Amino acid sequence: MSVSEINAMHPPLCLIHNEPLTVFCKVCDVAICLHCQLMDHKEWEGKDQHTIISITDAFKTFKQTSEELQKVAKQCTDKLNDDLKVMTDRVKKLDENREKSLRGIENHVGELVTRIKDSGDKLKSEVQAMYKIKRKATDAEIQDETTTISYINTNINLLHHLEKGNEATAIVSGNDVIRALDDRIKAVPNTKSDVHAEIKFVKNNKQIVSLHENIGMITDSRTSYLELKGAKSMTTRQTIDVKIIKIDECKINANDIKATLTQPTGETIISEVEEDINGDYTVIGRCTSAGICKVDVRVDGEHIKKSPMSIKVENIGLLKSIKIDNAKEVRDVVKYGDDLFVSNQDNFIHKYKQSGENIGKVTLSEGVQVNRMYTMNNGNIAFSDFVNECITLCTMNVVKSFGKGELTYPWGIHVDEASRVMYVANNDKVAMFNIESGKLIKKIAQCDCTGFEYLNIIDVTLTRQGYILILYHNQNCLKLFDNEGKLMKVLVNGGDEDGKVKYPHGVVVNDDDNIIISSDHKLQLFSNSGKFIKRIDKEEDGINYPHGLSIISHHPRRIAVANHGDKTVKIFNY
Repeated sequence: MSVSEINAMHPPLCLIHNEPLTVFCKVCDVAICLHCQLMDHKEWEGKDQHTIISITDAFKTFKQTSEELQKVAKQCTDKLNDDLKVMTDRVKKLDENREKSLRGIENHVGELVTRIKDSGDKLKSEVQAMYKIKRKATDAEIQDETTTISYINTNINLLHHLEKGNEATAIVSGNDVIRALDDRIKAVPNTKSDVHAEIKFVKNNKQIVSLHENIGMITDSRTSYLELKGAKSMTTRQTIDVKIIKIDECKINANDIKATLTQPTGETIISEVEEDINGDYTVIGRCTSAGICKVDVRVDGEHIKKSPMSIKVENIGLLKSIKIDNAKEVRDVVKYGDDLFVSNQDNFIHKYKQSGENIGKVTLSEGVQVNRMYTMNNGNIAFSDFVNECITLCTMNVVKSFGKGELTYPWGIHVDEASRVMYVANNDKVAMFNIESGKLIKKIAQCDCTGFEYLNIIDVTLTRQGYILILYHNQNCLKLFDNEGKLMKVLVNGGDEDGKVKYPHGVVVNDDDNIIISSDHKLQLFSNSGKFIKRIDKEEDGINYPHGLSIISHHPRRIAVANHGDKTVKIFNY
């Protein structure tokens, strides 16, 4: 019988008054009878305060606490049982791996022994074959030597016989014998080669050392040393950015790694794995349709850490069109943190979330007109002031302007943060400033703007190699200059058709070192050599007189453009 059944049959009584326990003192945490309540557990007596509740309410609290604790205890025991199962399975797997490893070693040693024995048998066959050849040659030499000895001895005996006979006969017959014997003796070589006696076995000592040191190795699962890392989203046909990182040293090469890519359609393909200069590995592949793509990487048949990895694949094209509130113009858009800054040729900068939500604005001094902007890695922002003909750099503590007297129509800006140089597109030239001192360094790409009041050189940026890209608005072209400002080539020419630009306004370089240009009524993607890749927008997307543009992300490939024609910011996957 349980404790609760016993207590139900014989309810406990007060040990002092032998009365039923009908109330409960919460302060003393004890069940008491009514006499105890009146005598020793008054709810207020001097400094001692007691809180009395009925035994039923106390039981309800007890029951609630008990039930909650039982739930927690159940969760705890469930977890412990799960952990115990995992550990039991681990012991089972450990035992299996031990037996598998021992069998593997035995099999490997047996295979090595078999191969070595086969190699030894082959060498023995070679010895026997070589012996037969050399023995045959040696036997022939012995036979030749025996014949020569017999010939010499026969002629010596003949000469002895002639010496003892008739003198005339000796002279007539003996001279021929002497000449023949002399020729035969002279034909005998002075020395004899031992070439046919040489058969040697040369040991491969390096092989012995190799077998001694490295017939294999004992390790735990190599998958514990590798981890899958990469972008969790991409656009269709974009190269996936998934790397296999070594989180600890282990002996492994690309051939040991098996990677598969499961397309959103369900098709699974084998992916290539390439080693980089850091000793890590990259999974190579593309997804051709939108949906969820899975990258599965295994070593020795087991998943590495964080594999399989799911990647969201997004369609290319117009993602969102954000209407800019109360904007008289829309000149530029830049990414600032996770948000967007939008300029509209006024003394404030709009702030929007990428979702399109307006989250306020940054107000500047009266008379300032923000044209084009550039966001630096440290959070500082620079902008060209078209009316005041200067560049303003806003930091956390100070706002400083420079270029007055040097600039006339400042437009696009690019900052090389490594060299601390700012490039400013300024109609007939590109001006270079030191962003620390604000001093002009030099002017490059100066051109004749005869016939153009302004808007000739309208934007500037740098390639990944540090070369300078300069965009010409009225001359309808993109030119490439070296880092000293010397013209290298015209990358993109003017024209209405795809692959050419007409009245371009903005140029950026993405992480693939490809070039994106906004011009007249379209956005176009070019290679770093100027080869046309594709048009990013469609005619129905409403691109009309686009100005500045900004790379929002590389995975997925996404760009925002200030669409001056309808006063919107349009965001594209490409």
